[in-house]
Amino acid sequence: MSGAGTHRAHTILAVSDVHSPRYLMHYLSALRSLSGVCGGADAIIWAGDMVERGRVEALAPVLEYTARMCKGARIVAVFGNEEYVGTEGEYLRRYGDRVTWLNDSYAELGEDLVVYGTRGSLDRPTAWQRRNMPWLAREYRERARRLAEVVAKLRERYSYVIVVMHYAPTYVTLEGEPRHIWPELGSRLMEEAIRRSAPTLVIHGHAHRSRRTVASVGGVTVVNVALPARRKLTLVRLGRDGVKVE
Repeated sequence: MSGAGTHRAHTILAVSDVHSPRYLMHYLSALRSLSGVCGGADAIIWAGDMVERGRVEALAPVLEYTARMCKGARIVAVFGNEEYVGTEGEYLRRYGDRVTWLNDSYAELGEDLVVYGTRGSLDRPTAWQRRNMPWLAREYRERARRLAEVVAKLRERYSYVIVVMHYAPTYVTLEGEPRHIWPELGSRLMEEAIRRSAPTLVIHGHAHRSRRTVASVGGVTVVNVALPARRKLTLVRLGRDGVKVE
C-alpha cells in the first residue's frame, strides 16, 4: 500500500440512491440497524441521488436522522444526477456546515485517509443530456483525466485513498441492468483511470438493479452502494489486511 500514513484501521458507512422521500423510511431502518457502529465510523459517505428529482429540501430529514443516530460521524457526499447540475450552491448553502461536499475535489479524513469525490462519467451521455447539455461529453472525459492525475498524487501522501462517485466506474457492477444502457450508466474510461491511479477503494451508486455489487478492477475493490441494490447500508473496514465489505 502506498502513502506515508500510519495504516490504522478505519470504518466507513456508505449509501446512495435514497431518493428522499421515496426510500427515506428504508434508509432510516437500515441506519438504525447499524446504530451501534455508525457513531464511531470515520465517515458516512453519500454517493449521490440522496434526493428525488432535485428536491433540495428533501435532504433535511436524511441529514437530521443521520446526525441524531450517528453523533460525531463526519458526512461526506458527492452529487448525483438527481442533485441537478447547477443546484450545487443550494446544497452548500443549506447543508454545507454539516456535510462535506466533494465535486472533483478531495478531503482529508485523517493523517492516513483521504476521500476524492466526483459525480463520475458516462461513456454515452443520456438522450436528455445530449439534447440539453452537449458539453457534458467533454466534461466526462475531463473528469476521468483529472481523477487519474489527482488520485495518483494522493497515493503518494496517504495510506488509504477512497474514491467516491455516483455513476458506475466499470460495467462489472452493472450486471443486472439492461446491457444496452450500460454506456449511459457507467464509464470504461473511468475504469481505466482507476486502473492507472490504483486507489484503495472505489464507492459508487446509480445502478439500482445491480446483481454484482462488489467487484475488483485491476486489484481495486469497487462497491455499488445503491440502497435499492444492496437493501442496506454498506459497511467497509480498511486495515492492514485490506478492504472488507459487509
